[in-house]
Amino acid sequence: MSTSVESCQVALVTGATGGLGRAVMDLLAVRGVRCIGLARHADAAAGIWEADVTSEAEVSAAVARIATEWGRLDILVNCAAVVSTGDDLALPPAEWDRVLAVNVVGTYLCCRYAAGPMRQQRYGRIVNVSSIAGRAFSQTASVVYTASKYAVIGLTRQLAARLGPSGITVNCVAPSQFETPLLVQSVPAEVRARLAAANPTGRLGQPADMAAVIGFLASGPAGYMNGAIVDVNGGTW
Repeated sequence: MSTSVESCQVALVTGATGGLGRAVMDLLAVRGVRCIGLARHADAAAGIWEADVTSEAEVSAAVARIATEWGRLDILVNCAAVVSTGDDLALPPAEWDRVLAVNVVGTYLCCRYAAGPMRQQRYGRIVNVSSIAGRAFSQTASVVYTASKYAVIGLTRQLAARLGPSGITVNCVAPSQFETPLLVQSVPAEVRARLAAANPTGRLGQPADMAAVIGFLASGPAGYMNGAIVDVNGGTW
């Protein structure tokens, strides 16, 4: 059930056309939060604007538009990400640039510009998405993806310390393998089945599982959680 506070809040969700981004937007919308999504391809009917999170100009323009149209920004959820599954010892520099640009620089740019209106109102909730690959050895991800997700954890903790005095919390979720379009496209079916069987729950995570955790971190009652890394992995490591 939405509260009077939630019903006047505004949220920005990146990677909005992916399974996780869509699930987060749906959950927040049920609470009465006005949600704006960013994705590489716009979908006006779904409240998704076209923007490249690696472009400083496009990110700053999106946040400025939100401030102009609604006068506030309360929640930022950084779901945008790309994967890389190449040979760890043969990845070209261009592949490092591609993955780090989205997973690290894009996350930072969104945090940086969202912090502006959040500081003015002295309230904000930022939730970043890392990965089990940023917490332990990954069976499926490449070295550049793993490095990018470790970086998201460091970014989260640093910004939590910087922005906490302004009433802004910055937290992070570290999911295991979730059944999203990104996973389906990058991991063969037989590997997904093996990962599901190895998980103590006997299944892969679903976007709604993680959206529920993100929804709490984005809420008012989570105000004393700051710089936290929340594992959402079904008990696997």
